Amino acid sequence: MYLSINPKHFQKAAVWEADRDILEAIGLVTDAGFTRLDFGTEDAAEANRVAEYLSDAGIKVNQSHLPYNRYKGEDYEPFARRLMAAAKCAKIMGSPILVVHGDEFPFGERAYSREAAREFNYRLFAPVVEFAGQNGMQVAFETVFQDMDPLEKPRHCSLVEELCALVDLYASPTVGICWDSGHAKVQYGVSQPNLLKIAGKRVISTHIHDNYYGKDLHTFPFMGDTDWKKLMETFAAIGYTGDLTFELVYDRLPRALAPDYLKLLHTSGEMLMGMMKGEA
Repeated sequence: MYLSINPKHFQKAAVWEADRDILEAIGLVTDAGFTRLDFGTEDAAEANRVAEYLSDAGIKVNQSHLPYNRYKGEDYEPFARRLMAAAKCAKIMGSPILVVHGDEFPFGERAYSREAAREFNYRLFAPVVEFAGQNGMQVAFETVFQDMDPLEKPRHCSLVEELCALVDLYASPTVGICWDSGHAKVQYGVSQPNLLKIAGKRVISTHIHDNYYGKDLHTFPFMGDTDWKKLMETFAAIGYTGDLTFELVYDRLPRALAPDYLKLLHTSGEMLMGMMKGEA
């Protein structure tokens, strides 16, 4: 098990400072102790640049987040092409896991139902699953939460039973779940560990972050009100052996503050792994 992080987030500096280049951001997180990265791109040139840099540094990409379309509302034909472009870039970087959102649906064109949404997502991501299988990769459907009016735009896979049903429909060892602790916390609150047990062996990757007041804040563990001890014990109970991957999103760290912040974040990850082993 390794600690991983999304370096693209750390391209952002404070609003009064120049943002970092992606290679600078990767150097920043690896200096703090991270040896695995959650990195996705649709740009083959960027993928090759990052792959070359990581090869020299001895660092690996452990998962790649592919594009999602719930908020952009792009036509699904070009969106499907974007998915495959990102999957091919992930292959360039040696990423073993492709993270996707199974919440896609053409609202306004079709009547929504759980069954219709499951079938739509199954067909949309089938080429990605096939590509992954052909290239020794896996696809992980992420836990999401209901974020809009549930009558107007229900969000498929915001319920664990929907997520599990979609994953099980593929009936393939190359398909599993990315357990997003922050999303599950928004959706389920203190009941999150119980739902993680239902997902069980399907969980093959993670997004780790915290929140409070029911908001999707993507903040530092222990900065919110997640019961991390219980959650980590539950990961251990379901036999999870993958990586713990931080997914930070909203803050913009001043250049002078970022190194110490990342070192503390890495230490918090070591504490989480210790909780999984019963050490805390």
